[in-house]
Amino acid sequence: MRLFSRLRGRLETPSKRRAAVLAALSLVLVTVALVGFVSANESTVTIDEHPPERNTLVGLQGYHDEGRALELAPNGTVVWEYTAVENVFDVEALGPDRVQIAGADAVPDEQCPARYRDDGTRGCVHNTVRIVNQATNETQWQYGWYDVERHEHELHDVDRYTAGGEARWVLADMGNDRVFAIDRDGTIQWQWNANATYDPPADVGPEDDWTHLNDVDKVGEGRFQVSLRNFDTVVELRVANDSIAVEPLVGPNRFTPNGSAGPLFAQHNPDRLADGHLLVADSESDRIVEFENRTPVWTAGGSARLDWPRDADRLATGNTLVVDSYNDRIVELDGSGEAVWAVETGRLPYDADRIPRNGSSEGSRDEPTADAPGFDPGTDETSSLRDTVAYGLTLFRYSIPNWVGTWGLLVGGLLCGVAAVVEGRRLGR
Repeated sequence: MRLFSRLRGRLETPSKRRAAVLAALSLVLVTVALVGFVSANESTVTIDEHPPERNTLVGLQGYHDEGRALELAPNGTVVWEYTAVENVFDVEALGPDRVQIAGADAVPDEQCPARYRDDGTRGCVHNTVRIVNQATNETQWQYGWYDVERHEHELHDVDRYTAGGEARWVLADMGNDRVFAIDRDGTIQWQWNANATYDPPADVGPEDDWTHLNDVDKVGEGRFQVSLRNFDTVVELRVANDSIAVEPLVGPNRFTPNGSAGPLFAQHNPDRLADGHLLVADSESDRIVEFENRTPVWTAGGSARLDWPRDADRLATGNTLVVDSYNDRIVELDGSGEAVWAVETGRLPYDADRIPRNGSSEGSRDEPTADAPGFDPGTDETSSLRDTVAYGLTLFRYSIPNWVGTWGLLVGGLLCGVAAVVEGRRLGR
C-alpha cells in the first residue's frame, strides 16, 4: 500500500502524469524500434546443441510488407532469398533449385479489378502460388486471383500433387471459404465450399472471417485434409466423381466464435503422419500436439516455451521442426520437447520445411510417427513476465500502421523522451 501511495503522490499533478506517460511511451517506442532493427538483420542461431545436417526453407509472413522466402544453412546463414511476394505463407521445395511459394500482396485501388476498386475497402489483395527457379529467381509457373482485402483473405497453403500423371494443385482459399484444385492451365478440377456442409451464422457477412480455412494437404487418393481454424477443427474431404464427403478428424466441427470448444484452439498446418497420427500446431494453446484417434499422445511447448506456433513437421530423426511465430524463430525439438536447434529469423515466420537429400520437401506424412511411450507429455508452463512483454511488443509491431517504419518509431520514441525531460524540468522550477 505504501508503494501505491508514493506512486499516487508522485503523479498527483497533471504535469507529473504527462511526464510519466511520455517517458513510458518513449520506452515502448524505442524498444519496439530496436527490436525491429535487430529482426531486420541476418538470421541468428540461438540454440546449437544438435545442428541439422541440411538446409531449412522458411516462409516469412512479415509484420507488414517485409515478408520473404529464405533458405537457411544450419549455421543460420541465408543462402537464398526471395522478396517478390510481400507476405509469404507456404514454401515447399520441389526438387533441385525449384521452390513453390504461396503468398499475398496488397494492391492499390487503381491496380485492382473493377469489382474491388470502388468497394469501399482500401486496395485489394493479389493471392498467388508460383514456382520459382532458385538460381535465377525467375517465375516458371504462376496462378493467382484477387480478393477484397489482404487481412483474412490471403492464400495460406497450397499442396502440389499428381492425378492421372499430370500436375495438380489444391488451394486453401480463405477469403471465399473454399478448397479447390486446378491443373497447370488453371482450370478448376473440383471445389468444395464450406457453406455446402456448414451453415454460416446469420450475422456473418460475405467478406467476414467465418472459417479461416488455412491449410490443405493431399493425404491419399481422393482424400484431402483441411484445417478450419475458426472451427478449432481438422476435417478430411473425400472427393469421388462429383461428390465430396466431409469427415471430422478432431475438434467440435462447428464455428466457435468464442474460442476453443475442444482439444484444439485456432490451429495451423496439421500434418498426417505415417500411421494416421495427426501432428498439429495448436497455436492459441502455444503447443504442438500429436493425436491418435482424437486422443493426444504427445505434446510439447506451453506458453513459457512457444508463442503462437503455426507449423510443425515431424522429421526423419524423430525430432519436430516448429515455427514459433511470435518468438520470431524456427526451433527443432527433440522427443522430450527440448529445443536442440533454433534460429531467429524476425519478420513473423509462418512455415518451415527441412530440405532432404533428394531436394524435395520433407513433410510429415511420410515420416515415422512418435513412439508414444518414449515421449514426454510436454509442459503447460505459464508465461513469464518477459514472455508477456515480448508478446505485447509483437502485437504492437503487427498492429501499427503500414506507413510507420522502424525509423519512425525510433524518432517518435526519442521525441517523447525529450518531451518527458522538458516536462520534468518544468516541474523543478
